[in-house]
Amino acid sequence: MGIKKFLSGAVIVCSLGLFEGLSYSNSLNGGTYAIQTSTQRGVNYALNYIESLPKQSLSQEEIKDLLHMREEEKLARDVYLTLYKKWHLPVFRNIARSEQWHMDMVGTLLKKYNLPDPVEETGDRIGVFKDQHLQELYNQLVAKGEKSLIGALQVGATIEDLDIHDLEEALKRTDNRDIQIVYTNLMKGSRNHMRAFVGLLKRFGGSYTPQYISKEEFEKIISTPIERGFITTPGGWRVSSTQYRAVNNFPTVGNRAYPYPVRAKTNQILKGKVLKINQEAGIRWKRLLWWVMEIETPEGTYKVYLAPVFRYPQIDISEGDEVEVAVYTPPMWRRLGIENTFMACYVKDLTKGNEYIFRRVCPRF
Repeated sequence: MGIKKFLSGAVIVCSLGLFEGLSYSNSLNGGTYAIQTSTQRGVNYALNYIESLPKQSLSQEEIKDLLHMREEEKLARDVYLTLYKKWHLPVFRNIARSEQWHMDMVGTLLKKYNLPDPVEETGDRIGVFKDQHLQELYNQLVAKGEKSLIGALQVGATIEDLDIHDLEEALKRTDNRDIQIVYTNLMKGSRNHMRAFVGLLKRFGGSYTPQYISKEEFEKIISTPIERGFITTPGGWRVSSTQYRAVNNFPTVGNRAYPYPVRAKTNQILKGKVLKINQEAGIRWKRLLWWVMEIETPEGTYKVYLAPVFRYPQIDISEGDEVEVAVYTPPMWRRLGIENTFMACYVKDLTKGNEYIFRRVCPRF
């Protein structure tokens, strides 16, 4: 009898979906935390866009908000790094990377307007803040998060709850377009992070009640999909709830989650028995985990990449199940000479009756 593989993957939610592949190094033993974004067009575009917008005069409220948001984003990053060290749950590490990007965006504005940087003044040390209120809040949140995993995930949701609230209030107090754009994208990232933490809380049997934003806004956030891309409309949301195929971007099995037929173009159908299903690094992006299935068919044994773990935290397919898989070979894999390995468009588990539709259009070979 096969061993059931019902693995829960870490939710990887990056605040700006087009910005992938952040490289970083950090020290949690009182040292500094440094992160360098790779030379990606998306990152460069965003930073250049912010810098290209005209400088406008700043009010004292706008200055105060910028300095506060610089350290509030640092609070999120530092807490998540500390909780990752405690629990080793990848969601904390991954969202900490995103929070660094948030810090960088605010930091770009501080440089643009020649404002003092409170993070530089404290040496960018983990858990050290110029704002004493944030210092006390950091200590409280870490203390709660280190008591239990549920508590740690609730701390994550609390931070994003506070962040969204404070950004909404700061957005009301500025008419500078560059600041508005930064705050808007930070809010989008925080909504994505909220979705991630609340989703994990549900999977681990926990829950979260909003403390800063309204219950109505909270429900709207967690019931709509992950937002992607860079927003250039102040105060806007990136996508509507109908533009992605499932709530929270965690598709369920069956056509109810993706009610459109797969339009296959000369794709290949593999039928056989599952020998193994696990998580493996991607072929090109080694830091991205994929669900990978090995199946035995009358024609031979094949490896099939199903989908990134962050898109499908759970896949209920077991060793020994009989499956039918529509697959194709990505052009790059052909150029690399990779054989007997495919990308899945959909999988039908004939044993359990489950169906996973990963790609509505199955490309040609």
